[in-house]
Parts: sequence; structure tokens; C-alpha cells
Amino acid sequence: PGGLVAGTSRATSSSAAPPPPTFSIAGEELPAKSVSRIPTQDARILQFLLHFLSEKGLPQIIVFINGGYVRDLLLGKEPDDLDLSLYLRECPEDITVAGLLEQLPDFAKANPALGIVEVKLATILSNESKDKQLDTFKAHFTDSTGKKVEVDVMPTIGEETYNDDNRIPIRDQRGLPEQDALRRDLTIGALLLKVSKKGSDLMYELYDFYGGVKDIQNGVLRSPFPMDKTVEEVKKVVLRGESEVALANKLKLFELDKAMTLQVLWWAKVLMDDPVRICRALRFAAKFKFRLHDTFWLSTPFALEALRSKVAGSRKNTEYHKLAGYGFPSCLEFFELAFDRRFGPEKELRLASSLFGGKDEKGRPRLMSQVSDFDVEAFRALASRYSHLKDESELSGGLLAVAIAVADLEKGSKSSKKEEFGAVCDGMCVSNPMREAGTSLFLGLEKLLASPAVPGRLDDGFSKLCNISPKTFALHVKVWEALQAVVSKTLPPELCSARRTMLMALVDSPCTSVDAKLVMQLREAEEALSFERPPVRGGVLCTPGVLDVPAVLRQKVSIFITVALRLLRDARDLETGEQLSELFSARPGFKEALAPEVWFESDGKTLREEFQPPKKGGKK
Repeated sequence: PGGLVAGTSRATSSSAAPPPPTFSIAGEELPAKSVSRIPTQDARILQFLLHFLSEKGLPQIIVFINGGYVRDLLLGKEPDDLDLSLYLRECPEDITVAGLLEQLPDFAKANPALGIVEVKLATILSNESKDKQLDTFKAHFTDSTGKKVEVDVMPTIGEETYNDDNRIPIRDQRGLPEQDALRRDLTIGALLLKVSKKGSDLMYELYDFYGGVKDIQNGVLRSPFPMDKTVEEVKKVVLRGESEVALANKLKLFELDKAMTLQVLWWAKVLMDDPVRICRALRFAAKFKFRLHDTFWLSTPFALEALRSKVAGSRKNTEYHKLAGYGFPSCLEFFELAFDRRFGPEKELRLASSLFGGKDEKGRPRLMSQVSDFDVEAFRALASRYSHLKDESELSGGLLAVAIAVADLEKGSKSSKKEEFGAVCDGMCVSNPMREAGTSLFLGLEKLLASPAVPGRLDDGFSKLCNISPKTFALHVKVWEALQAVVSKTLPPELCSARRTMLMALVDSPCTSVDAKLVMQLREAEEALSFERPPVRGGVLCTPGVLDVPAVLRQKVSIFITVALRLLRDARDLETGEQLSELFSARPGFKEALAPEVWFESDGKTLREEFQPPKKGGKK
């Protein structure tokens, strides 16, 4: 059906019996193998709708399944998200989707034998649909087995026209099926499946007006475009401002052959109408392992700035959350395309700064700086540490943080990569787990790269206990604090391990430029601290007659004890005062390192200056 042409004309209403539909071209019957993948509950809903239309004397209304449902059938997958289009072209103007489907709840109650026991209308006209002048409907069907299915229904939409001062199109809601298919952003989603009765069974006919079947077979993503239009006609619709005309000239679009020029211009229109479709195209490329047609990179510049600064970031995040569900390979490919692929008139553009960030929940722009360079090899090496992860938030947040870490960003108002990541998270209204997955890595890296604290009296005692220098002990404390910064008590062990592995890989990557000798010392410290032992209970630091650590020092002392026990490879429990006494007896060095004179002056009650809390202004 790739080159089908429909000979239809608008019919006028009369008191006579409704005429048969003038959309009479034949589609290609869907193979039985594909039909077998249609869920029983969906077929029951379709039978119910066709019976309803027949009972109402409306045979001229044709029911089409559209969008990803048809694509998934042809890809050999069981489909979901049943979306329908009703062909109303031959109906009187007062017959609308909403008007018809408001009758369904009562029809279901009156006809229980059809297998649909309840229909609940979720919406008739959403605000978005009102803005777009769409006659749309959403409802939940419950069948006799108790299964619930949500269905979206719209009319087939025809030609779109624009006022000079508004990009929101005025849509003809009595359109032809091929006009409706042309509205889709990708050919693989522009396939229509006509549903009709064939005796007691359903018959499904496939309509492919724009080559979607061939694109599925070839693994290509591209938009449909009106092959019957001239370049000038499409140019007038798409290039509505001087800046758009100038960009088209810079890209040398009019030096391409007609089909390519039409493809680029129409895809540019599709993306300008809704810039989030850029995110969708990238998501589908990663999901299906399909190649983006070359014209994508010529079309995208027209919508890039709108995607960057005008689109609600939460809409982008919805796409990325879906993508994370496809697993590590898809995420890896997506981030490489986002940060590394260059395009535009001078190959000066990258997607990342437009894809990530956006308008936050208060409508404020929270944007990522432009990417000037990207170390793709370093990114692949680092990302491989997460190849086993299934957690969606950890994958998306962690890989985004790693990509930002290895990217060179143009200088702006942000002072660090952590701040860049925070702005992106704010702009996309991400979940707390996704934010934590990336922020923790930057916090850990900051601690690892910071200069160790100057060793003091506590360090002296513990270093003697561990038979290392105070400077080396301070290094181990720093590494331990960094390793703790990337995890939390509620984080599953698998994710704790993955974050710590990623942290140590980051410090050894080109993005940090850390001296090789220091990297070796940090890794040796991390290895020494990997000894498994139970945590030290804070309560033991206040054991009457044994140990009483000043409140201001308890956290620090707890860390020092933990580090020392790991370096000494001592796995004993330390939860009670009795266990602490046993430790002091077995290892007297701990008692010496924690003697009151370590932190008190000679009067036994005045805290030494080095342990006193900072005063206001940061001075002790």
C-alpha cells in the first residue's frame, strides 16, 4: 500500500440512509502471525466499538488503529497502548468523537453479551487538546474477565493551517487517513490498521502511505513527508521567519534533490511543532537499534534552541526514564549521540545542552552549558562499570554524571561539573534517586581530590597504632570519607559497590588529571579499606568508665576507629561498652589513641584548640 491514493470527497448530510464511506481503497491484509499477537482484550474492545457503530447506523465511520501499536505488531512484539482514529469525513458535522463515545457507558450496560461490562470516560477534552482544537477522548474499558484497558480515540486529522502570529495549527478534523498519518513524527509510527468485521471475526488491513514498512525492514528512522507537494509549498508552511530561511540557506537545503529537501523541511516542521520529538527519535534509535536517517541532522537545528530553553524539562525526563528501561546498551548509545555527535552548518552543534535541562517546575530555565569537546573513549571506559546495572535511576543519573564529567563545557555561570549536573536535574525535575546517583559521584570525587587534612594529635595516635605515617593515615581517612559519600544506608549493596567502583575509575580518568603516583596511593588505600567488617556503633563512644568522647569529636573518632580496624583487618563487633573494653585490652594502642589528654588541655576539661568547632566566619 506504499503509494496508495484515496479518492475521497466530503459528503453532505441528508435524511436518507448514510452512504457507505467514500474512502474505499484496499489495504494489505495483516498476516495471521501478526494478528495472533493482538491481545484478546483489545480485540474484544474493537468488536464492541464496531457493534456500537453498526447499531447507531454509522457504517461510514471507519476505525483505524494507529501509532506504535501497529509498529510493534510488525516488529513481532505484543503491542500495548491501544490508540484509535475514527474516520468521520463522511459524517454530518455534529457527529464528533466526544459525542459518540459519551454514549458508550450506557451502551455497555445495555449489551453485556458483547464482553465489555464497563466504560469509564477519563477525559473528553483535555486542556492540551482544547489548545490544539482536538476532539479527543480517553477511556477505560473493563471486559468480562476483569481486565482494564485504557484507549485514546481521535478523529483522523487533515490539513493544518496557521495564522501568521501563532504556531499552533488549526486542524481539519475530517481528514483523510493519509493526512492523519502525515502528522506522525516517524514513518514507523505513521502506519494505520483499518479494523472491520469479516463475518464474526475481525479483519485488519494495513495502510502504509509513507514507507514505514520498508523503514522497519531497513532499520531506519525518518519522518513522513508530503511527496505530492512542491518545495515552495512546503517551504511556505515551514520557514515562517527570516532566521529559519537563513538557517535553511546555511545548511544548503535547496541544493539537495527534491525528495531530500522535502524530507528535511517537513521533518523540521515536525520537530518545531513539538521539539520533544527530537528526544523521541533518539529514544527509538536506541530502543530498536535503528539508524537515524541523515536528514535528521539537517532538520534538528531548526528546533534545537526551542528544545533547550522553551520545553518543560519534565517532558524530556519522561523520555529518558523510558529509555533507561531499555537497559545499558541503549543508554550508552543515547549518551554518545547526545554528547559526541556534531552537526549543523559548521559542525558546531551538539545535542547535549538542548537535551538536558529545561524549564523547572516553576517555569525557570535551568540549562546545561554548551559542550565544546567530549572524550568518547574515556566515557565508554567509565560507563562499562555500569554495564551490569538494571536500576533505571542509577543508570540514567550515573551515566549523565559521567558524560558531564568527561565533557569540556563552555565557561559560564556554573563553577563546577557538580553544579552543571545539579542545574540539569533541576531543569528536568528528576527523581531524587536519579539526582543522588550522579551527585554522590561528584561529592565523592571532590573529597578524593581535596588536599588531606593536616595531621593532628588524633592522627598521630592512630597512625602509630596502625604502624603508618600520620600523613598516610590521613590519606586513608580521606578515601574512606569519599567512599562513604557515594552511598547511603538504604542503597542496595549492588549499587553501593557500583558507585564506589565508578568513583575510583573517575579519579583515574583523563577528566581529573590526577598525578599517577597519587592515583596509585588512592587505589592502595581503597583496597586496604575494602576489608569487610561490621559498622562501629556510635553509642560506644560514650561508655561510662571506659570512654567519653566530646560530642564535637564523635563523628571524627568513629571514622578513625573504623579506618584503623579495617587497616588492622580486625573484624570484631564494636557495639557495646563491654566489646570496647575487650578491644582496649586486646589492642592497647586504641586506648592510648583515645586517651582524654589527646583532646583536652592539661586541666582535663578545656578542648584543645585544634578540636574546637569553627566560630562564625569560619575561624577557630
